[in-house]
Order: sequence, then C-alpha cells, then structure tokens
Amino acid sequence: MTDTNQAQSLAKAVHAALGADVAVQSVLGNTPRLYDHAPEDPIYPYLTYGPLRSEDIGGDVSPMTAHNMTLHLWSRYGGRAEIMALTNAVSGVLESGGWQLTEGVLVSANVIFTDNFRAPDGRTLHGVIRFNATTQPT
Repeated sequence: MTDTNQAQSLAKAVHAALGADVAVQSVLGNTPRLYDHAPEDPIYPYLTYGPLRSEDIGGDVSPMTAHNMTLHLWSRYGGRAEIMALTNAVSGVLESGGWQLTEGVLVSANVIFTDNFRAPDGRTLHGVIRFNATTQPT
C-alpha cells in the first residue's frame, strides 16, 4: 500500500528546496513563483506542479514507495536560454536530494527526463521535468 503521508511530505520538501535555492531564485524571483495553480495573469517565468503519482514498490520485509512528480516550467523569453536555465536549476535541486521529510526517509531522487518546446500560443516556451523519488517509512 502506498503511503500518501510520504507523498505529501515529499511534495512539501521539494517545494521548500526549490523556494530556498539561489539558482532557482535567480530565474524565478527572490520569492520564487512556484504554483499549484498559476494565477490568471502570471509573471513569467514561473513553475507549476503537475501530477504526483505514488506506487508501492516494496516487499513484505522492506516497504518502499516510488513517487513520480511532473513539474511544468513556463517562459516568454524570446529564445530558449531562460527555459533551459530554469530546467537546469530545478533539475539540480531535484537531484541533490538529501531533504528531511516529515514522514518517511528519502532513499533516492532522480530526474527521469526533461523536455522543452513551444506551447500552442506560439510565444510561450513550456518545459517539463519528470522526477522520481523513492521513500520508505522511518
């Protein structure tokens, strides 16, 4: 059975780590623009949190949960430089791991893939980061 408390704890730890990181702040502002749901008229660039999927991957003796999180990056800079800098900064924080969870222990943290492309409006660049973390009970 997956542990939703660990998923919530992981989401909070990721948010706190991104918000405190100097490289992320340099692209997203001193109080970084990190949203579950972006405001109607957001200031670019910004990050939104996408789906968070948790799956039991443990056994009878060693309970573990795999969490897959998707993060969306948004930029209106004329070229790809800003979205790529943002992708690099966020990926660096995600792969650093080592965060303290209020529920469970972080076993591993890996960026699975990144993708950058132009959104259908023709002027917004959209970055996607898929992140995997494995946790286990304390």
